[in-house]
Amino acid sequence: MAEASQNQTRLIPKPGAEDFRDLRRKNGYYVDKTQYLKPLFCSGSDWFLLLRPRRFGKTLTMSTLRYFLEMDYQHPCDTSSQQELFRGLKVMDDHEFCEEHMGQYPVVSLSLKGVKASGFDVAYDRLARTISNLAKGFRWLDGPELAEDDRDFLNILINYRYLRQPANRGYAEGSLAFLCRLLRERFGDSHKPVLLIDEYDVPLQKAAISGYYGPMSDLIGEMLGDALKTNSDTSKVILTGCLRATKEGIFTGLNNLSIDTVLTDSESLGTAIGFTPVEVRAMMDYYGLGDLYERAREWYDGYSIGGQDLFCPWDVTSYVSELSDVRDPAAFQPKPYWNNTSNTPVITEHMPNLTSEDADRIEALLAGGSIRTEVDEGMSYGTLHLNNLSSEQFWNILLYTGYLTLDRRCDDGINELRIPNEEIRRCFKKNISDYYKSKGPNGYGALVRKLIDELLSGDSVNATESLRTLLRGFVSLRDNATRAPHENFYHGFLNGLLAAVRDYIGDFQSEAESGRGYADITFSSYDGASSVVIEVKYASDAAARLQELASKAIAQIEEKGYAAALCSEGSDRVIECGIAFRGRECAVRCRELLPDVQS
Repeated sequence: MAEASQNQTRLIPKPGAEDFRDLRRKNGYYVDKTQYLKPLFCSGSDWFLLLRPRRFGKTLTMSTLRYFLEMDYQHPCDTSSQQELFRGLKVMDDHEFCEEHMGQYPVVSLSLKGVKASGFDVAYDRLARTISNLAKGFRWLDGPELAEDDRDFLNILINYRYLRQPANRGYAEGSLAFLCRLLRERFGDSHKPVLLIDEYDVPLQKAAISGYYGPMSDLIGEMLGDALKTNSDTSKVILTGCLRATKEGIFTGLNNLSIDTVLTDSESLGTAIGFTPVEVRAMMDYYGLGDLYERAREWYDGYSIGGQDLFCPWDVTSYVSELSDVRDPAAFQPKPYWNNTSNTPVITEHMPNLTSEDADRIEALLAGGSIRTEVDEGMSYGTLHLNNLSSEQFWNILLYTGYLTLDRRCDDGINELRIPNEEIRRCFKKNISDYYKSKGPNGYGALVRKLIDELLSGDSVNATESLRTLLRGFVSLRDNATRAPHENFYHGFLNGLLAAVRDYIGDFQSEAESGRGYADITFSSYDGASSVVIEVKYASDAAARLQELASKAIAQIEEKGYAAALCSEGSDRVIECGIAFRGRECAVRCRELLPDVQS
């Protein structure tokens, strides 16, 4: 391929470009990361695991490595295709590395990012298709020198309709080890194959969320475990993913497995995946968008990996691509591209299980602060059930998938984490807002409806427990820069609860005139037969008794005649409700207005 001249405009970068050869042949804009091929391939171990957040460019990196290493199978000594494809790129400056490794290996390259479904049968079907397509690329291995058993095995892998049958999953499990052995036997020990497995953990992650983790763990564990442990047939195995699977049996026995994670302080690979500020500015300047760099930085920068400041590549390419299609780029508002691609609703799903500490931490993060937490770099997918995550698992997943990033390392082994940028901050807020609007059986609305029923029935004990549960997991989305009185905060909290179930209740008023003043909150049952009047108190004194404050609130309701006024307006039954708050603690006192008071 002739190198594009300086005056030849490169194609606008398209989000999701994953094939290096296609990108280069179409003269697409390419952020040159080829100088990292050497540290990636020449790490000290035969097995290397590279963990990075979603949408950071792992697949394009593996594609680049494949095209650099893979030999011409018909002309094994011919590297002309690589010379053309990589001409002008940084890796070509390392003549020794190119001479030793360029075009010298058979390569088995497999991506598991598409092996996901709501059930095991469909997921296995997709894995079978993926393996079949891989095997078809090695159909040329069939020949007179191939043993009959090996020929049968190869043909089974190629035959998707046969391979997809559950009874034949043993062939799928042995597929990678089998192909690596055939290639080693064909080209000898001096050219042992390289095995590249991209997004190895996607099937495990989806299975853990969807409830079929056991069979998928067995399947992936057997397939990858066999390939990794038969290292006599491979010269190098490189895998990418988001999380390290520790208990799936895949890496058992690999004592010298090298791992590079978002917390690894690696100068050699810190910027291998992800765009640096210099690279983003150069791209935007190239397309005449340099004036919008600061906006891009605010929205998409902020990740810290290996001590380096990085942008998310998916976001930047999506932003530049859309800017190129609008009439007025300066008026175009950035979008949450990263969040729109997420299929793991970890924040929304964990909201019902938030502890008070979790909720406080999220509020601190939304306000621009950081949180201190211990990070487990060996978390197992076997415990990844989004509706039942522990707090520790929750923060770990947010870090490794890209919702959070490292802010600072502490001397005690604890890490400080923060939200990287404006896009992810809005992602947090949208996920939380979506949860508060949810009406499913386990959603926020269902919890509020339970509280409403308890208040309407005058059940002080259960109403207190329900309100504590809601308060413990409540995350305020208010502007944290404002300092409203505490009473206003809790008043707004209760208003938000009622607004979330507006279709479940009848009349609902806040600060409505009633009796000889203004009641904090009043609402009625859907049929209007019963009403509740609420007075809110805040315990400014840490030693104050919440139950006593709640009783004082009821006394105020009676003194001002709030409840009696509701009776005169037609309610058959009125509940006086005093609620006292302190931090994330509360007390609810309910009392039905007695008939003689109503009269």
